[in-house]
Amino acid sequence: MPKAIATHSSSRRIAGLASLIALLWLAGTSAQTQPTLKIDVIYPTQNQRIAAVDSQFIFGNVTPGATLTINGTSVPVYSNGAFLAFLPISSGRFTFRLEAALGGQKKTHEVAIIVPEPYRIPPAESTVIVPGYLVPSGRQTWMEGDLVNFAFRGTPGLKAYFRLSHDERLSVMTESPPAPQSYWAQALFGEGEVPDSLLVKGSFTGSSVLQSRHVSDSLTVTYYLCRRPLKDLDSKERGFKRQLETCGCVTRESDAVLTVWPQNKVVVGELKDSLQTLRVGPRKGYFSVFQPRGLRFRITGFANNSYRARLVEGQDVWIADTSLKLLPEGSRIPGGEFSLIRTRKTDGGVVITLNPGAKLPFDVEYDRLANRLYLRVYNCTSNIDWVRYDTSDSLIASIRYDQPQTGVVELAIDLSRTLWGYDCHYDQTQLNLKLDDRPHLDTALSGLRIAVDPGHSPDPGAIGPTGFKEKDANLQIALELRNLLTEKGASVLMTREGDTPLALHDRAPRAYAFNADIFVSVHNNALPDGVNPFTNNGTSCFYYHPQSMELAETVHRRMVAATGYNDYGLWHGNFAVIRPTGYLSILVECAFMMLPEHEIDLQTTAFRHRIAQAIADGICDFIERERARAAIGK
Repeated sequence: MPKAIATHSSSRRIAGLASLIALLWLAGTSAQTQPTLKIDVIYPTQNQRIAAVDSQFIFGNVTPGATLTINGTSVPVYSNGAFLAFLPISSGRFTFRLEAALGGQKKTHEVAIIVPEPYRIPPAESTVIVPGYLVPSGRQTWMEGDLVNFAFRGTPGLKAYFRLSHDERLSVMTESPPAPQSYWAQALFGEGEVPDSLLVKGSFTGSSVLQSRHVSDSLTVTYYLCRRPLKDLDSKERGFKRQLETCGCVTRESDAVLTVWPQNKVVVGELKDSLQTLRVGPRKGYFSVFQPRGLRFRITGFANNSYRARLVEGQDVWIADTSLKLLPEGSRIPGGEFSLIRTRKTDGGVVITLNPGAKLPFDVEYDRLANRLYLRVYNCTSNIDWVRYDTSDSLIASIRYDQPQTGVVELAIDLSRTLWGYDCHYDQTQLNLKLDDRPHLDTALSGLRIAVDPGHSPDPGAIGPTGFKEKDANLQIALELRNLLTEKGASVLMTREGDTPLALHDRAPRAYAFNADIFVSVHNNALPDGVNPFTNNGTSCFYYHPQSMELAETVHRRMVAATGYNDYGLWHGNFAVIRPTGYLSILVECAFMMLPEHEIDLQTTAFRHRIAQAIADGICDFIERERARAAIGK
């Protein structure tokens, strides 16, 4: 081959190789500048069972700059890749199909959820008693003389009856007006509207007073639903079965196992754990909290894993079965009486003492508007001749006593100024009610002891679309709040200062040990399934005891102004951390973790400082108002 030709051929090969290298480099550079497309769904999780709702939120993040559709609906993507959608769903196994695109890349991701069927009303042409809706159900115990309610759901517009196994005659039931299904999430956190599709029809109710003939450990109930009314309700009459057939009746026996005790049966139970709660119904609202170990009650029933306990005639409470033990037959229920009430001034308040001679159930209620505290002691008789006041105390204006009914002694304690907190406990058989006076208020927050509680940990709490955890947001706001409060002269306790796990029920004891005047629990919010997050969000504040309401109002007002978010309300909320009575306590919900714009705000130092400043300013506003009241002796 001639030299010139060979050289030219080599040059072409080198040029071609250089071009190939350049193309590969450009491809590599393009790959580096074009991030890999991702889809990360935070909520709901794969195969999660949610509530029976007709719409549901879904949120997470994709690669920033990508476009996104979910089930064909275009979903806005924020600059950080976060997204949030609220879309219609259907019952059964429902799938969210997410499709993202970025440049030439496309990616799909599916999240399947389980959506329970809402209650379906039986069609008019059927005759159906719906299983699963028979009341009572499960194992229950009642007393002779109890009024017991019975209910079932079935085909609307028909005639309904029930019969107890020890009765010959059937009892008539009536159909209730259409009522909403259990849709508490929408009622509480949403706009409160319940669609007609969720109205329940065909609910039948009746009642019966249990008689001596019903005393048994195996009483059963049978329900009847008929297309035409029965003329003869005696089940023992000849032709009764034929009458059921001609009236188009169906029957269903309840799965309840009912025990009925005679009136003279006495069963005694005793609290086996300290600081227990008495409720107004099985797993229902609170009647009284912080009842001590060793209290005894007459047990008069059992339902839904709770014992019914009699305080006095006409006043029953319910106690979880895990908190109470049944005592041997013949055990007595102590009663008591007292003749002397005495007050003693202490550091920071005053103690009212009385000795009924035994540990007896009690209830404390504070009337904020009247500035009056009520103490009721049960299974007790008044023999009061003396009330001795400590003249060095000026918090208590007067103490009045009464026996409003047999077995109940009531003290009405009028206060001359703000009640800051209280604590009621037994020392042997002596009952002590400690009332906390307003702390000494110097300039700013000087001298105040404030416990700051960053909510959650070890549990993450709510999680934002990009994975930001509530426990971390709470801690960062709380640390900022601590610094601001300290600058204003307060002594501050942090219930946790890092990611150290701290159980829910270990938080209040730390505040008590610190002798806190104020307790602030810092949180960020989330919504239950089915509630529209675009129309239901904002800043809110919670209190539990009436004496903390004004502090909550003041802080809430500052927070709403500082965030610029919707006013999501001032709430009475039954949270464990704000249930203690020994100090003023509130729980703040600064923002909604699931909203992309709120999550973005929470990730900025400026916003966290602004919300912490608002909480601190709210506390200062409240203290300034208290200082003004103190100046005029209120």
